[in-house]
Amino acid sequence: MSVAIRYINREIAAVFIVTLLMLLLVAVGGRFIGYLQEAAMGKFTGSVVLTIMALRLPEFIQIVSPFAVYVAIILTFGRLYADQEMVVLQNAGASTARLLGWTSISLLVVVAAVAYLAFYATPNTQRALVDYMAEQRAQTDFETVNAGVFHVYDRGRRVTYSQSMSSDRKVLRDVFMAQRLNDGRQATVWAESGTQQIDPETGAHFLVLERGRRYEGTPGMPDFRIVEFAELHQKLAVNPRPERFEVEAQPMLSLGDDPQSRAEWHWRVGLPIFCLLGGLLGLGISRVKPRQGRFARVVPGMLIMLLYYLALLINRNALEEGQLPAVLGLWPVHLVFGGIAVYNLRKLALPVKA
Repeated sequence: MSVAIRYINREIAAVFIVTLLMLLLVAVGGRFIGYLQEAAMGKFTGSVVLTIMALRLPEFIQIVSPFAVYVAIILTFGRLYADQEMVVLQNAGASTARLLGWTSISLLVVVAAVAYLAFYATPNTQRALVDYMAEQRAQTDFETVNAGVFHVYDRGRRVTYSQSMSSDRKVLRDVFMAQRLNDGRQATVWAESGTQQIDPETGAHFLVLERGRRYEGTPGMPDFRIVEFAELHQKLAVNPRPERFEVEAQPMLSLGDDPQSRAEWHWRVGLPIFCLLGGLLGLGISRVKPRQGRFARVVPGMLIMLLYYLALLINRNALEEGQLPAVLGLWPVHLVFGGIAVYNLRKLALPVKA
């Protein structure tokens, strides 16, 4: 039987890796495109996109790993049933308990990895991501400008545009700025070039515009002014860093007793349980008829797994909003789908019809 153990676990591992990479490609690809669009809009510089995605990778892995191991178990045992190899194994004494023992070698490795990500790695990388994004937001408007793109700041009160930029990103050329002042008037500035300066005493950032015009006031009103300048200094705003982390970025032992923290605690604990029960569900429904093929149970099985995941999300939202007591957590959902897994595993003990 040691040969069968190695054979089954090698097959599960191979299919798991392929499935995990495919699911990550879908999950990460969509988010990556979104970050590229935000970088093009000037929310942060384009060079930080890969760093952001790397910091979010543990979060993606902990979500898609239960689905990947679920599909791996279904495909592995589905092929054994379809090729009637399972008949041989069962006739040789491979009971449901033994199948569980063989599968647990690969399954528990994935469950342990998901637990590590949920309890430790993901909160740490979330804190690092919050710090990194704060550093990007703390950059001045000058540092986030991309040539040829209109950048909107201060909730639409100010727009900045630069026709081109030097190769070292230190000089803006053909700069346009439009701003709505506090008294309702409009201020528009055209300048041939712009550079950034930092006051060594106060640390304040200034945009130094050279050789341009400033239009200020309301068109048609007598107080409208046009001023030509050789050099104009305009202070740039620097966004403050966050004072505290969100619950997703807090260490496991630092989570409080408020509904959001309790929901986050149950979610982190629930992810490895979701992975474990998902693997048992996959084994329980992997049985196919000889002529159906190994992929026959993938689609209906995936629907069950998606239903399980959506039920966890709904329960989590209810906990965050205080609609469910914290002591209840996500356990009702786990118990329901755990019962489904046990029911299907018991059916595996029935003889397989060739």
